[in-house]
Parts: sequence; structure tokens; C-alpha cells
Amino acid sequence: MSLPPPPSPSRRRRRRLRRFLTLTAVGILVIAGGTVAIAAIRLSQNVTTVELQPVRDSEEPPAVADFDGEFDVLLVGSDGRAGQGVQYGEGGDVEGSRNDVTLLLHVNETHDAATVISFPRDLLVDIPACTDPETGSTWNAGWRVQFNESLARGGLGCVTSTVTALTGIDLAYAAEISFTGVIEASNAVGGVPICFAGPIHDRHSGLEIPAAGTYDLSGEQALALLRSRYGVGDGSDLARISTQQVFLSSLVRTLRDQSTLTDPVKLYGIADAATRNMTLSTQLADLGTLTSMAKVFSDLPLENIAFVSYPHLPAGDRVVPDEHAAAELMDRVKAGETVNISADRTGRGSELSDDTAPPSSEPDDGATEEEPPADAAPLPENLDGQSAAQDTCVRPYGG
Repeated sequence: MSLPPPPSPSRRRRRRLRRFLTLTAVGILVIAGGTVAIAAIRLSQNVTTVELQPVRDSEEPPAVADFDGEFDVLLVGSDGRAGQGVQYGEGGDVEGSRNDVTLLLHVNETHDAATVISFPRDLLVDIPACTDPETGSTWNAGWRVQFNESLARGGLGCVTSTVTALTGIDLAYAAEISFTGVIEASNAVGGVPICFAGPIHDRHSGLEIPAAGTYDLSGEQALALLRSRYGVGDGSDLARISTQQVFLSSLVRTLRDQSTLTDPVKLYGIADAATRNMTLSTQLADLGTLTSMAKVFSDLPLENIAFVSYPHLPAGDRVVPDEHAAAELMDRVKAGETVNISADRTGRGSELSDDTAPPSSEPDDGATEEEPPADAAPLPENLDGQSAAQDTCVRPYGG
């Protein structure tokens, strides 16, 4: 009787990853006084991975330790809906998927500043040759292709290659989350408080806000806000990006809230929603790496976490990269500097909240205002965004 062939290196790695995730998660639950060890096993079985770069085959499990140096993570929100069982505004159930939201997080080497760059869906870019991981079909490199086609051309790996070509940042860490994942994650958090400067009735995304005020958004309404285009600002994708920054900055503040960080039910719910509805690059699907990164991000000052849009110029009903402004931004980001956006440049779909105090012209208690270094690189004039510390409101369409 012949023996079965030995498992492939990729299968061995997956088995070691599942084993490590299970053991570590159980250990964390036991240390925390938890009695639901079976929940940790479920989390470990949720993980779906894809390789972006060759992985060193090692029998040693990854260590949970302080993350050393800078790191970059690409987060892709997919608009694929087939089989998810939920209707989204007028979109319905459609085939295929595109990168509806694409964010690049960069944390600097000293772990005191982070920048989150949003890439417009309508940005015309050069996309490198990509292979669809599901069908094996190869797409030739494309010139001036709409950015949100990169996911359909070759999955998470193609989006990663496109962003690397655009920014010069080599990426090993990436994740893709589905519409369902956004719904379930916002539910697990318990809702995200969002300020609206007026009522919104967007039949395209399904966003319904009856009047100005602050609302805790979760479930399909949270997703509707992130997807709303015709209900906010000037009805453009660029306005949609600024409303997403309102949501993300509030989400960061919510996760920093002590009640969230110390609530094991919420923490498990967030982890469960994420792992069931995400695809992670192999290097990111590592509990040691994720834990280390999360610790770094949780310690960052809110005012040093910047959400910005990738610099662009109009090109008909699309936009193209502003190469000069983008180079200025990326030089600042790669140098590890804090990106400070002025309060009057929150974007087309947002504005400062009335509760946000304007900057005082007089220093308080004799304190002196901090001046930027004389040799600091200037920020591009067309750079929009906000910090995680800023309270901003979604601006209704035409507002």
C-alpha cells in the first residue's frame, strides 16, 4: 500500500497558522478569565488567506511582541454582493467585485504618527499585468484604467500591485473586507456616532437621516453612509471619501473608548465579524503580527492620525493622479512626519462640527504654539482630509 504524498509547504503553513491561532487565542481567553475556549477555535477557523509575497517556510510560530519599525497595511472594501443575501439600495445582487474603498495605512518608524490615504474609485491609473487567482486568467497591463477595476482583474494581489506602482511602497500586509463584513463589524462595535449637518435621503445607497444631529450608525445604515455618493456634498466620489473619513475618525475614537476596549463580548464580536468576512495576506494572517500592530495603533495620539485623499486632478468626469502633489505627500509620509491638515480642508462631503472649538489666536496659560520645523516639506495645496481627533459632520448633498 502506497503512502499518501507529503503535505505541500502552503498546506503545512496553513496548518501551523491554524494551530498557532487556536492555541494563542485559547491562552488569551484563559488569561482573561474566559470560559468559552470553543470561541477561540471558531475564530481560528474563520481565517482566509492569500499570498502576496513569498513566505519563509519555518516551523517556528510567530512571536507576539512589540512591532519593530514602520509598517504599511492596505485595506480594500469590496463591492461584491453575490451570495451575501442582502440588498444594498438600488444595487441589488450583482456579479463580480470591484474595490469600492481602498485605504493605505502607514505607521512611521517611531510609532508616533500614522497616515491613512484614500484612493478615489474614479482615479485613472496604470495597472500592471495581473492574474485572477480564481480563474487563472491573465490581464495585460492597462494604461489609464479606472482604479476600482484592479480588484476584478486579479483580486487583492492586483490592488496591492497597483498601489505599490502608484506610491512606491512595497506591501506585504493587505486585507479585503466584504459589504457583509462592514455591516457585522459596525454591529459588533455597537454603532458609530456620526454627526450630520442636515437631513439626507439617498435612494441609491439607502441612507436615511431625518434631520441634523448625531446618530449611532450600525448595520446597513453604516454601510449606506460609506457607499453614499449622491446624498453627500457635491454628489461626487471625492465627497464620498470625506464622509468615509468622518466615519473612520469616529470609529477610531469609539474603539479607543474604554467601554469598548474592556468589553469582551464586543471584542469577540469584532474579531468574529472581521475574520469571517475578510481575506488576509499570508503575512497579515498572523496573530502575533496583528496583535503587535494593534498595540502600536492603539497608542498613537489621535491628533497624529491623519486621513487624507490621494492628490488628484480633474480629467472630465474622472480624476488623474497629481504627480507633483502626490510626490510631496509620499515624501512626507515615508519620512515619518505627521501630516497636519488645516481645519478648512475637510473635503467636499464634510465640515467641522459646531462642537469643535476654532483654534485660539492666543496661547492658553502662557503656552507657546508649536511651530513646524523650518525645513518641513510643504503639504500640497489640494490635499483634503482630517485627523482622528477632529469632530466633523457629514454635509448633505448641496449643503
